[in-house]
Amino acid sequence: MASITCGRCGSEKIMTDLRIRDRYDAGVGQDLEVEVQGNPDAMIFKQSHREALRATVCGECGNVGLSIKNPEALWKTYTQQKNS
Repeated sequence: MASITCGRCGSEKIMTDLRIRDRYDAGVGQDLEVEVQGNPDAMIFKQSHREALRATVCGECGNVGLSIKNPEALWKTYTQQKNS
């Protein structure tokens, strides 16, 4: 497996696939998500597709990169909306 290096400082101290959480006052939390609505003008049934954000963090300089696991599904929903 090839090692990942930081794009900012070149370090190999990279932490991958970290969850990004939001916590409420009661201590309950959830992962942050990116959402695309396939039919944003609809009153209900907006045909939303959501993907949880994941972080890659450099343990040396703190540089952070964001990604999602399934960009193809998000893209499909996005392009359906644009082509409607």
